[in-house]
Formats: sequence, C-alpha cells, structure tokens
Amino acid sequence: MSFEIQRGLFGHDVTDHYAILGIPLGTDPKTVRKRFLQIAPRLHPDTCSAANAQGKAYAQQLMSRLVNPAYATLSNDAKRADYEAVLRTLHSRLPQQANKVAIQGALARELSQAANVQGTYLKALQTLTANQYDDLEQVLNRIAEISELNLVYLLKTTSGSASPARPAAAPPPPAQRPAPTPTSGGETTGAREGAASNTQFVVRALQRAEELTAKGQFAMAMQELKDALKIDGNNADCHAWLGKVYLAQKQGTLAKVHLTRALAIDPRNAIALAAKQELDRATGGQATGQATGQTAKPNKPQPKTIGGGKDKPGGGLFGGLFGRKK
Repeated sequence: MSFEIQRGLFGHDVTDHYAILGIPLGTDPKTVRKRFLQIAPRLHPDTCSAANAQGKAYAQQLMSRLVNPAYATLSNDAKRADYEAVLRTLHSRLPQQANKVAIQGALARELSQAANVQGTYLKALQTLTANQYDDLEQVLNRIAEISELNLVYLLKTTSGSASPARPAAAPPPPAQRPAPTPTSGGETTGAREGAASNTQFVVRALQRAEELTAKGQFAMAMQELKDALKIDGNNADCHAWLGKVYLAQKQGTLAKVHLTRALAIDPRNAIALAAKQELDRATGGQATGQATGQTAKPNKPQPKTIGGGKDKPGGGLFGGLFGRKK
C-alpha cells in the first residue's frame, strides 16, 4: 500500500502531521488529543466504513502509518518542539521559493488570493476536515488538499510581501539554456559553477548551524546540517558539528555515529576529536585516539564545547498562530 503524498508540505520533504490529523497549524496538545480520539473510531476495523477485509486492513494501515505517528509527534513536547523548528525553517525559506509553489486545490488557490488570510484559512480547513476520514478512498487526497492549504498559509504569513502561490496549470516550456562550455580539463563551466554553489551552500549552513548552536537552538542547527549533508554527505565538519549538537542534547548514540563518521573522513578533525573526548568522558569510554587508531592527544588547540543547558522548547509555532499562548 502506497502512502506517498507529493503536494503541500509533503512536496518540501516535510511530513505534514497537522494535515494528517486535520487540525490548524499550531493547535494545542489538548485539541490534538481530542481530534485523535475522533479519528480513531473511523479507522478501527470494527467501526470503520470499510465493507470488506481489504478495506479494514487499509484503515488499519492509515492508522498505524499516518495517524499514530502524527499524534505521537504533536502530543509529545520534545518531538513537537523539534517538528515545529523544522516548520519554522521552511517558513523562513518560502519567500525565495514562492514562484516554484504550484497548487491544485480550489480552496488553497482561494487562500492564495485572500486578504483575510487567517479567516479564510480556518474556514477552508473546516470544510476539508469535516468528513476527512469518512471515505477511506479519498483520505490521502484530502490530506494532500489540507497540506496545500497549510503550505499556502505559511507562504502568505512570511514576513514581507511574498508573492501568492500560483495555481497549478500546464507548465510553460522550459527556457532554453546555453550549452555548457567545456573547459580545458573536459569539465563544463556549468558543472564547475554548480559545484561552487554547492560548496557555498554547505559553508553557509555550517556557519548558521554554529550560530544556532551557540544560541541553544539545536533543532534548527540540526536541520541546517542535515540539509548540508544532502549536498555533501562526506563533509567531516558537518558530521562533526551534527555529532556535537546531538551530544549537547544528551543523545550519545547519535552523537557517536556522526563523530565516528567525521573521524573516518578526517582523523584530525579538531571539532570531532574534542566532541569525542567529551562523549568518552560522559559515557566512561576510552580516549578519543582509540576510535581513530591514535594514541596521543592532538596538538591542535581544542575548540570550545557547546554551552551548557538543554534545548528548551519555545512557544507554539510562530509564537502562536491563532492568538493562543503556548
């Protein structure tokens, strides 16, 4: 059974837990639970609308693969804080991607042109969620429509005057691009420019991650580093910083994975060596050199470790989208 959705936030590599549950962005945990208890009977084999065993099995899959994970994320303070940090990161990047956002749903298109954004959003959401799980064959399509609505809402509420999302239509023919110019070494100019652009992205991501880590904004720092690793999966500094951030959150297992990877790529990486020593002290492990075949401590100055204190979840998404205190 395929549960792949490509519209709305899903099209930006974010699982839209709010759309799955059919609730507004930033909904408080009490309302999250109330909505979950409304959905659960509609997907239970004994009470769902399915008329045969195959339909009942599909309902169970919807519950276990979509609804339960969404509820587990939005009802847990730590998981919710991390998830909303991801949404905030996407929210900040949407203005640069506005011309690439294509929408299909009529209500999402209406929201993209609305002056009263919040009122139109809530009204459209109420329409889409009224019978969200009554027709099992339409559940995924309805979730996609809601997620499109959420995406347009985020786009319309970004700072500045972002352009509204464009309705999906027949795409224009691709612009003709000049043929890449080969260099003397056989590498095209386009390829070299692309590589340079990727390098700049990774460098900026590392800088942002370091700044966010210093502020204790660990979830956002992790997202920056993970985005960078999608571009350069063998970047020792990215793995080292990701290990360092996990260590700051007392997630030793994940910290060890990335620190080990960083040292495998660059055995002298100062960031990874310092963080590995801290991890060894915390876990009573062996000295850092053991993991890399070294016996002596590195002579390079050691960078400062991350400041103390746990990452404290902030208020609700964007300080409370709908005027509620978090």
